[in-house]
Amino acid sequence: MKENKDTACEPCEQNFERNINRLVKEGKAPTPKARQQKEHEVKSAFAETGKERK
Repeated sequence: MKENKDTACEPCEQNFERNINRLVKEGKAPTPKARQQKEHEVKSAFAETGKERK
């Protein structure tokens, strides 16, 4: 069991980095422009649902 719960374990970090590198190499990672557009879509969607609840 880990003593410090604020940090990720080494194997988890390595696996995460490996997955990110694989996605980038395969071309599945979003471009900065695509990511920004998707973030805007998500924020807009949550903003709209928030207005409906009030």
